Order: sequence, then structure tokens, then C-alpha cells
Amino acid sequence: MYLDNDGRTYYSRTGNQHHSKGNFLVLLQDKGQDIGPNNFKAVVRKVALEQMGHWMMGTARIKNHSITISGAYGRDGLPCSVHKEVFDMGVPIPKELYDLWNDGGGWNGCGSEAEEMRKWALETFEI
Repeated sequence: MYLDNDGRTYYSRTGNQHHSKGNFLVLLQDKGQDIGPNNFKAVVRKVALEQMGHWMMGTARIKNHSITISGAYGRDGLPCSVHKEVFDMGVPIPKELYDLWNDGGGWNGCGSEAEEMRKWALETFEI
């Protein structure tokens, strides 16, 4: 999810969004563990998404790893499954926020937790 309004959006000649770039909240989960409140972290990276068919996709660089980003939170509303080394770079997300995300109703995107998630990220990360 893009966090700021200072990002850039580029459109094609037909008016379709083609590229976007800005500070992006990426949710992480250690790929060796099941998702849960203790396996739920976040990082913020500059990410440029590009239109690829029906999807907006791009890459985030985290500790010499390239993470494929697609849609909200990096994996269409879900956390990105990453190696422990990358997961350890993340900031733990409070359990209350995990619960909001878990019950938010998002499918292929953010749910009702989006504004609380954005507020937490802007307070937590130096952007």
C-alpha cells in the first residue's frame, strides 16, 4: 500500500494508469512459519509498480533480496513470504493491528484496516 500522496503516477495515452512510485508498506511473514500475530512484520521501501496486464507489479529491495510486489501490502492484501534474514529486518506489527487486518475483509486488496495500517506505518517508519 502506498503511504503518501507525494508519489508519482504516470498514465498511458489512453488514460490508464501505467506506473506509480512512492513509499510502500510491505507486510512480511517468515516463509518457514504459519501466518499469525507473531509472524507478521512490515517494512517500508520505495516501490515502483508497473501495469502488467490487469495487475500492478514491481520489486522491493530488502537486504540484497528482490521481493516481487503485486497490489496491496505486496501480495494482493497478504504478507510476502520471505527468508528469515529479510523477515528479521521488519518491524513487528501490533497484535491489535494484526486482528484488524485479519478481520478487515480485504480480498485482493486492503480491507477496512487500511487507514489504521497507514496511520501506524506513518508513525512508525521514518519516511
